Amino acid sequence: MKPLPSWTAALLAVAPLVAALYENGSVVAPCDSPIYCYGDLLREIELARPFEDSKTFVDLPTIRPLDQVLAAFANLTRPITNNTALNTFLTTYFGQAGSELEAVPTADLETKPDFLDNVNSSTVADFVSQVIDIWPDLTRRYTGGVSNCSECVNSFLPINRTFVVAGGRFREPYYWDSFWVIEGLLRTQGSFTQIALNIIENFLDFVDEFGFVPNGARRYYLNRSQPPLLTQMVKIYVEYTQNTTILERALPLLEKEYEFWVKNRTVVLERAGRNYSLAHYAVSNTQPRPESYYEDYVTANNESYYSKSGKIYNASKPLSAEEMAQLYANLASGAESGWDYSSRWLKNPEDAVSDTFFPLRSLNTVNVLPVDLNSILYANEIAIAEFQRMDGNYSAAKAWANRARERSEAMTALLWDAEHYSYFDYNLTSGAKDIYVPSDNTTIRSDTNGAPEGKEVWLSPVQFYPYWTGAAPDEIKNNPTAIRRAFSRIEELLDNRAGAIAASNLITGQQWDEPNVWPPLQYIIMKGLLNAPLESTTTTLSSNDNQTTEDYIWTQSLALRLAQRYVDSTFCTWRVTGGATPETPKLTGANGNGTMFEKYSDETTNAAGGGGEYTVVEGFGWTNGVLIWAADVFGQGLKTPECGNITAAQIGEKKRGIGERSAVELSQRDARWVKRFT
Repeated sequence: MKPLPSWTAALLAVAPLVAALYENGSVVAPCDSPIYCYGDLLREIELARPFEDSKTFVDLPTIRPLDQVLAAFANLTRPITNNTALNTFLTTYFGQAGSELEAVPTADLETKPDFLDNVNSSTVADFVSQVIDIWPDLTRRYTGGVSNCSECVNSFLPINRTFVVAGGRFREPYYWDSFWVIEGLLRTQGSFTQIALNIIENFLDFVDEFGFVPNGARRYYLNRSQPPLLTQMVKIYVEYTQNTTILERALPLLEKEYEFWVKNRTVVLERAGRNYSLAHYAVSNTQPRPESYYEDYVTANNESYYSKSGKIYNASKPLSAEEMAQLYANLASGAESGWDYSSRWLKNPEDAVSDTFFPLRSLNTVNVLPVDLNSILYANEIAIAEFQRMDGNYSAAKAWANRARERSEAMTALLWDAEHYSYFDYNLTSGAKDIYVPSDNTTIRSDTNGAPEGKEVWLSPVQFYPYWTGAAPDEIKNNPTAIRRAFSRIEELLDNRAGAIAASNLITGQQWDEPNVWPPLQYIIMKGLLNAPLESTTTTLSSNDNQTTEDYIWTQSLALRLAQRYVDSTFCTWRVTGGATPETPKLTGANGNGTMFEKYSDETTNAAGGGGEYTVVEGFGWTNGVLIWAADVFGQGLKTPECGNITAAQIGEKKRGIGERSAVELSQRDARWVKRFT
């Protein structure tokens, strides 16, 4: 590895991570709870594995006072194992996960999606209408702890207003998910316009109390945030409702949250005598994440890695205490990014691609300056400038606009690569952009016909964030030729893949890589295309044997094409899991009434995604939100999805051995990207 540039070494030495809320010697944890954040009880119970999902335990509220819980735990026979004694302890002293919440009666929740009248396909309109009907099932309110036990505790951060959860294991509101949830709620209208505002107000409460919005509304998330989209939530709420009254409260708190990212998540780099400031994800943490305790512990402590082929790769030596602490910081920082996990955070992507050695042990998240985070902060600077202008404070508006201009210049100087005509994350460790090219022995993947595609650089929708937020310089974002060059990669992927656009073009077993299609990333690409200047061109189209020529706007057409592919993916997967409309009856043998998943596959339009630390989640908040947004924006152009010769799918979990990850698969699904950990 090349030696660190002197300025990088100095930077890393003087740039502390944000102070954690609990610190005691070598323990740096998100809170001081001996149940939910650190300590022997958390460690011993999570490593005993009473639940397959580590998050389940830290979501259990106590039903006895804390001191009684700790005393009973101390009396358990050691070593603690997943046996009758442990399960009796859990059922005696803990309630059910999520029991601090209650559903809001459906009768109290009205939907009024008028935009559905403009959706051209009656099948799509009926499908979206049924998805809109999921919102009441995901709406919750916080009821507090056990009513007759003042000393009982739970991990939930109290919330004053109703909110929408993502679904499944995600029993609480999540920060960046909520941006796309709100996009859907605003178009659902009725009661959900107010609930969209409630979600924003709840997050403003968090900023008021903590100085930032936590990853989710749990105490174990109090040392980390997520992509800072609160300002954008306020922006789309004001634009959609034309109600600006929220700004009086919101504006100072949005500035307060922005300062958190400046003070705790920003580094300064010098180039050619000029200083550039850019942000990164950087969580102060020396323990396994409580909600993924077992997974993190295995990542840091296992002596061997088992590849999918069964080959064993042994570590030459165990991690030192310092290395382990840094790994835990990088794991938490990867979770703060929302991309937990991806090849983009790895020092050694080749290990993940070739499946040869502990991929997550080379996590380097803290030392990466990400394209997406800085694009979002640029958008926040622009939005706050506009809010200040609306308030009549023109000098403040100018100052915020100048901050945005400086960030855009920094992104161009450090993240833009003219050779590959794309943005790339900047790596502080190497002092260069993260432009990953596979080795001579590695093929990124094959095309739909099985032929090698040859060498490509790392490609991901994250590279299109600057077009969504406008952070790209004028000579690129306002130049139709430049836009066409940048987005031609999306066109090629839609030509070569049956599904929508995956999180990257690397198959690594991590859920934010290929083949997983994430709804927010489809939105970002579509918004970037819709933001582009209009360009009228001529193309020749084929319809059966007849050739026709028509004018079209390339960027708008490509956005519609991606919207159609996303609708196809959600609809066809919904159908194979039991969904039906009057024109598309329920498939024979299908169970359920149709499922919306958090992620999909780029290989087909009728399969959910997989990989990662937990089973694929149903619900699902941002999937619904992006679908509703797309149906509103592209409704006249959307056609009834063509799912091909599909059959009902049996959705089940593929069990793995101790320490191994699992994936939820559809029938006949190829899960080759799922890695095994022991």
